[in-house]
Amino acid sequence: MRTFYFCRTTSVRMLTSMSNERERVISITLTEAEWQAFVARQPQPVTWLRERIRDEVTNPPPQESKSAA
Repeated sequence: MRTFYFCRTTSVRMLTSMSNERERVISITLTEAEWQAFVARQPQPVTWLRERIRDEVTNPPPQESKSAA
């Protein structure tokens, strides 16, 4: 079943398909000193974090070596 909603822009109504796709937001608390130190090393912190997260989800996790008991 398709779901639609109407988006009103001036006198024209546009029919737009709804999706289950959502953007996610991560919020962390840093002290000013931590933030300044981080930004000094990573001038584009949002881009850097986004790339690290995407690397995590696109690369297979490392396999743990099982030791013999």
